Amino acid sequence: MINVLCVLLLQSLSGLCLKGVDLGLAWVNWPFSRSWTCEWLTALGLHDCSLDVFHNVRPRGHGRRLRWLIRLLASLPNLIALDLGDNYLADNLGVILNTVGRPLERLRLACCDFTDTDIDSLASSRHMSSLRELDTENCTSGLHGDPQTMSRRLLRELRQCSALRSLNFTNNSLTDACELFAVLTSSSWPMLESLDVSLNPMAFTEVTQLVSAALVNCVHVSRLCLPVESADSSHITALTDAVADAGRHDLVVKALPDNQTVAIFDPSNTELETAFFQ
Repeated sequence: MINVLCVLLLQSLSGLCLKGVDLGLAWVNWPFSRSWTCEWLTALGLHDCSLDVFHNVRPRGHGRRLRWLIRLLASLPNLIALDLGDNYLADNLGVILNTVGRPLERLRLACCDFTDTDIDSLASSRHMSSLRELDTENCTSGLHGDPQTMSRRLLRELRQCSALRSLNFTNNSLTDACELFAVLTSSSWPMLESLDVSLNPMAFTEVTQLVSAALVNCVHVSRLCLPVESADSSHITALTDAVADAGRHDLVVKALPDNQTVAIFDPSNTELETAFFQ
């Protein structure tokens, strides 16, 4: 009876957030049978669900959690949004993405600490050309290789995301903007609206050049978050001049409270602030 009530309740939802739920426990308590198909779910949040692998040491129950996740994803034929943030997947990203049958439009992988294999798996997945929103914040922390090298390699692979509207590339040890320049000037992201590269140690001269490249080559951009050593008046003035030179008088420049990030945005556009689960 309880299982039936759970199913009826879930059928009224299009999204399900299991943030912080230990998937080992979820395996025991999940109300669906093995053959169940959840056609109504289009968004699934598995943020911080203990899918952890630390330095090639798999914690107790890891295999069970992964099997549960694969079975769950296989039962969601209409899934288009998936949040796997704060799970240390280490070489498992490929098998997870391959299980999702429908091309994803929104994918969050923040703090997943990619290996080279994970980058390969993402690049070769069926989802690259359909992704509209991608979050790769802090995915090249250095646990599995040189962070600068992996960061540049990841950006090169993201050229394939031709439908991309929003990219979060925060805190990925990106020391230069060469790869970003190459992507932006190659028209790889013609529909890009939002780009966040804050907390990356780039020189301010490259940041201003990046603003110009983004605004000139991506005409739909209405939000940029950029790293600065300190958001003083000279930095704000330089970025304001770059925005004006690009002819984007609809955008404003504002220092964020952390004093290490400057946002360039359209104050009338609230669409990009929509939560992952609407």
